[in-house]
Amino acid sequence: MSQSAEPIVLELAPLPREQVGPFLLLGLDKTADKETIDAHWAERLKWARKGQSKVPLEDINWAREVLSDIERRIRADAASLNIDTTDGVLAQLAQRYGVQEGKPTRTWQALDNEKTLADYRLPAEVPDAASVRAALIVPKLPEDVPAVPLLLERLAQQPLDPWAIDLKG
Repeated sequence: MSQSAEPIVLELAPLPREQVGPFLLLGLDKTADKETIDAHWAERLKWARKGQSKVPLEDINWAREVLSDIERRIRADAASLNIDTTDGVLAQLAQRYGVQEGKPTRTWQALDNEKTLADYRLPAEVPDAASVRAALIVPKLPEDVPAVPLLLERLAQQPLDPWAIDLKG
């Protein structure tokens, strides 16, 4: 294999714009203001129209729309792959939903409540594995196949695992 001076360029599968995030699409810092967002958006539009960028125009416009709306901006920031932009998201969400440092209580109402499991009863009785094994009736084995008793004995020694049963077969 010969050594080449040119770098090897790998073509990777593109990620959805929601994962990349609007900050990376427009090349912005998380603290960017409206003027900076508009300037980067205009620059990315020029690049896309000249074919200098592989980012589609609709993704560039989507990024600007998301960054213009504070609710969508926070959601996109939290869902994007860019770790640098997620620093302030948790603080913003905590402030919005009333969680403050040193105050362990929440100010919102949870949508679901967990039930206590102290009084939980199974909907059906689960039999003991030993009683199930004892209730199994082993069929008579043909004498002309000597390996069958040995194989069935080995099979009976295996532990019962209901999750390992293949119901499709």
